[in-house]
Amino acid sequence: MKIKGLIQNNVFMEFLDKQIKRMGLSIEFVDYKKPLEPQLVGANIIVNGFNSINKSILDSCPELKLVQQSGIGVDGIDVKECTKRGIYVANVPMANAISVAEHALFLILYLAKNIKSGANKGGSLSSTSTTKTKGSPTVEVHGKTLAIIGLGVTGIEVAKRAKAFGMQVDAITKNPFTKTEGSNKKYFVDSINGTDKLHDILSKADIVSIHTPLNNETQDMIGSNELKLMKASAYLINVARAHIVNEDALYLALTNKEIAGAAFDVYWNEPADPNDKILKLDNFILTPHVAGWTTEAIESITKIIAINIERVARGQVPLTIVNQELV
Repeated sequence: MKIKGLIQNNVFMEFLDKQIKRMGLSIEFVDYKKPLEPQLVGANIIVNGFNSINKSILDSCPELKLVQQSGIGVDGIDVKECTKRGIYVANVPMANAISVAEHALFLILYLAKNIKSGANKGGSLSSTSTTKTKGSPTVEVHGKTLAIIGLGVTGIEVAKRAKAFGMQVDAITKNPFTKTEGSNKKYFVDSINGTDKLHDILSKADIVSIHTPLNNETQDMIGSNELKLMKASAYLINVARAHIVNEDALYLALTNKEIAGAAFDVYWNEPADPNDKILKLDNFILTPHVAGWTTEAIESITKIIAINIERVARGQVPLTIVNQELV
């Protein structure tokens, strides 16, 4: 069984290598300084990080049986083409939900407490005198309204933590009818709404946090019209996929102070070009797609990946298969 890893994170590579060796198998990680396709020839399994698995890649791997994504999002994989060729696509849907939720709360607090501005002005953490405080007052999140777009596993974990901060939580989900009646308490939210209520919820929110997958329906879901509906004091958080938000519209909204700020852990082209104009704005925060990369999450993710690889090696279907048509 020839297993190839399209992974660049050294810690993740180390964890994954150990998990696969426990099964008596081995994984070979590609050298990103060399052309990728020749290195993938003969691969039976590809473990993918943030690469695009397109028709060209698939053509170079005629013996491919499984494309295993290292996270939940499979928008970089041509799932339809894989299905046509009988190639399993699997993801890791829940292992890093807590890590991502914690990061979302971190970004909310980072904006609310205006940490970037304080750091840029030389603020000292050791200063306790209010007469030395620089810049505008910060805000409490207690009593503020949080709109969660996407009430999946991660969205629920964010809601749970937001309620602990005393926030009002309104959720948007594609199929609200699947959430049983009277179950707001179960999902740690005050209201569950369909996508038809998106504009209403956006106009009332102090903070909007995105937790929906990227697909044809959600790409550019947050554009100029949606941003204009938001409060001038509102913050936008995105730890899902950058393309759910229209980049040009966000830049204009931030520049024109239509919203107070935005914090992303994802970017439209990764790695981000440090010269991009949006990165020059004081009210835009970017972390380098690390929300799900905690030690605990990596251990859980690599265990699930190893289980899927072992199952495919035995001729079984992966546990977390995405293209259910092949089952």
